[in-house]
Amino acid sequence: MKKTQPVKKSRLIILALAILLPLILAGPRYYRLINSRREEAKLKRSLLILEAEREVVRRRFDEYRKGTVLEAKARDDLGMIKKGEKVYLIKNDKVGP
Repeated sequence: MKKTQPVKKSRLIILALAILLPLILAGPRYYRLINSRREEAKLKRSLLILEAEREVVRRRFDEYRKGTVLEAKARDDLGMIKKGEKVYLIKNDKVGP
């Protein structure tokens, strides 16, 4: 019976080392991996939002560039359009000077 107890203890120690050693060595790497994946997901969401905002700004810029909105926006901002007033815009197909 004396021999069985030291064998059980050594097996228990080996088993504990077999379980704990990989956790100690790989634990920080796994933690960094999880954090990097979370950060990647957060950055992808931010990128989608920024791309959508860029598209809105690009479309607005194109409308101003064509001149279809510029005069109406300027008159509205300056309070020169009265309620019920019809606004007629004269398009200039010529772009640039």
